[in-house]
Amino acid sequence: MNMRNTTVIPRTSSFLIVILLTGCAHVSRDPVMALHITRLSEPLHVDGRLDEPGYQRVTPVADFKVASQPGVEAQPTRAWLQWNEAGLWFAFAAQDATIVSAPPTEDEHAVDSRDRVEIFLWPENSRRYFCIEIAPDGAVHDYAARIYRRFDDSWTSSDTRLAAQRTTDGYAVEGFIPVAALHAMGVRLWRPGTRLHVGLYRADFRPETPEDPIWLTWVEPNLPKPDFHVRATFAPVVLAP
Repeated sequence: MNMRNTTVIPRTSSFLIVILLTGCAHVSRDPVMALHITRLSEPLHVDGRLDEPGYQRVTPVADFKVASQPGVEAQPTRAWLQWNEAGLWFAFAAQDATIVSAPPTEDEHAVDSRDRVEIFLWPENSRRYFCIEIAPDGAVHDYAARIYRRFDDSWTSSDTRLAAQRTTDGYAVEGFIPVAALHAMGVRLWRPGTRLHVGLYRADFRPETPEDPIWLTWVEPNLPKPDFHVRATFAPVVLAP
């Protein structure tokens, strides 16, 4: 599709963290090597276009796997994480020839049956994690949660900026979470060396099988069925100097 509809949403930061063992407040050991997040030299425009030089200088996360389906090739998906003193910047570019989506409504759970990308954040030493899910036409479902799957849909932050746009080969999503929102989530310090746990995901729905989406994750926990609300799907990230 060659649509240029852009939706900018002044909404929440939603991010996540979870542990497989209930009752744990922090992670004692990381299962994968930490990803160092590049420091931005100039702010990005949150418009969903991903055409700024900052995206050319940073290597995106592109090693997405199909959750719980070894050997199945994932739809091409790229994700960027960047930071500066103002906050955390993220973006996704998803190839998709059969987009399943609709404009935003008052029902956040409408996103549950649509194509979307997801970013979860777990501040260190926090019992809550925070999630944001964004569909191709700008619909958003954001929430906080506690282990295990105790969701709080009332949680929101009006400071986060989000944008979604269809592209010639799929769709793109861009977002910015300001420092004040990160502090409210429990991130105590925002400077080089700050450490977080992050999950990056995608739901790929197909019109012919609407009840059986393909779930993509950047860390494969090797579970019998897809579940992103477990510690094993998160990876540590560190703010680079």
